[in-house]
Amino acid sequence: MQSTALSTRSLDLLLLLRGSEPEGLGRADQVSYQIETAILMGILTEGDRLPTESVLAGELGISPITLRQSLAALRTKGLIETSRGRSGGSVIRRQIELTDTQLQHKLRDTSTEALRDLGDLAAGISSMSARLAAGRADPQNVEHLEELVTRHRDTADERARRRMDARFHVAISIASQSSRLTSATLQLEAELMTLWWGDPGQPGNEGDLVEQHASIVEAIRKRDADAAATAAEHHSRSGTEYLIEQHLRLTMQAEGSV
Repeated sequence: MQSTALSTRSLDLLLLLRGSEPEGLGRADQVSYQIETAILMGILTEGDRLPTESVLAGELGISPITLRQSLAALRTKGLIETSRGRSGGSVIRRQIELTDTQLQHKLRDTSTEALRDLGDLAAGISSMSARLAAGRADPQNVEHLEELVTRHRDTADERARRRMDARFHVAISIASQSSRLTSATLQLEAELMTLWWGDPGQPGNEGDLVEQHASIVEAIRKRDADAAATAAEHHSRSGTEYLIEQHLRLTMQAEGSV
């Protein structure tokens, strides 16, 4: 497998995922969860080479022994492969894809109230991130956002589009130049990735998403903070309403089959 060194940005995002793990996990399992989540979100992709064990352990603030335990668990799941020697190291083997069944069960079992609460949080984070980005984004930030809008528009696979949408939200938070907002966005998007299920038999909203993305980026590019915040909140709440509609559809289907 051809590998590439992990970018500084990807490593930074991996580190910001700390705190996204479920309660009660040991430190080794926490690190495994962080890396798995980064793979699920597309922050780490197939062929990415992780830093050396000593460097990565230092960045994560753990002992090399704890890191080796985490990497061993990831190897067992087939997510990484490790080679030894001067040019050795751990490389991401594959993308994590949750099955339709897993996504449907998680979305169906999450209450409407919990989804609305999650949506309120998402709207607040995305709105403030976009507002700050309108005042702080540099040309490279805007160029990256425009690239993500294009890649999302041109991607046919629904799962890949969802990962691209998550990366779009993360990129806005990065453009806001707030590490706390970026960390909050990462943790939020990681949770949403386990809920986002689209019924292939239902008409999609791809055109709406593309238009919403473009509106947010245009407002950021024009330094229009109010318009950026409004567009980002609208985009976020549209996503919440879609999830609730899917949740209700799955709930009715389950009740009808009893």
